[in-house]
Amino acid sequence: MMQNFVVFGYLLIFVFFERGFGASEEVMACLRQERSRVENPSQTIVNVVAENPAYLHCSVPPDAEHEIAWTRVSDGAILTAGNRTFTRDPRWQVSKKSANIWVLNLRRAEHQDSGCYLCEINDKHNTVYAVYLKVLDPPLPSPASLQKKSTKLMANMSGDEVVLNCTVTSTDKTDNDIDVVWTRDGNSINFNNTEKYILKVKRDAGVVIETMRIRKATMEDDGNYACEHSHQKASQIVHINKAEAQIANYSSHSASLLLSIFLFTTVILRFL
Repeated sequence: MMQNFVVFGYLLIFVFFERGFGASEEVMACLRQERSRVENPSQTIVNVVAENPAYLHCSVPPDAEHEIAWTRVSDGAILTAGNRTFTRDPRWQVSKKSANIWVLNLRRAEHQDSGCYLCEINDKHNTVYAVYLKVLDPPLPSPASLQKKSTKLMANMSGDEVVLNCTVTSTDKTDNDIDVVWTRDGNSINFNNTEKYILKVKRDAGVVIETMRIRKATMEDDGNYACEHSHQKASQIVHINKAEAQIANYSSHSASLLLSIFLFTTVILRFL
């Protein structure tokens, strides 16, 4: 009898810690939104340092074909359903880790991402699991780390394109894990829009050069562009001069016009 009581005590302690015992009322309110006949086998409180990836897990019954949907409680937005993503924020993606585990991936967590997320499973019980994401402040960089890396950003015009070159230099020649984040006016740039943005990367020992091209640039592309790596940030104010944009467009139009005249003349000569 005493042995059973001790085992029960250990289980109770484990549940308290796993389910957020002693957590804030906001976290508990999130976890109370669960509707499930069994205990959530995945982690229910996820802590992540800002600017790092976050992974929210959802387990579905094994040997069953169930679709799941991830919802953000703060605004009711459906982020994903099955393997499809419905948000325009390119940082969010969904993947299937195994036969019964779906993972909501957040590429680069920011403080405003903190909050409650629901995994809704379309089983006969309409199971809902809740996960609370808490984004923490990054630790202050040490003076030594600040001296090891530097980031520079240069901008220029090339025809009707804006070209921005971001150079990240590290004294550690073995540092190949250099991830550069691009923003415009503080917002992430969507490189999935290949009609507008082209990104190329060159890597060498301790040096990464990322070149971003803004195609068919107009005054609507004006803004404060920045590239950042490991708390090292460089920025450039980009302003498209209206006259320069008109000249670039005129040059492009003139080239097309000359080509059309050449083709037209060639056709006429063939008939003579």
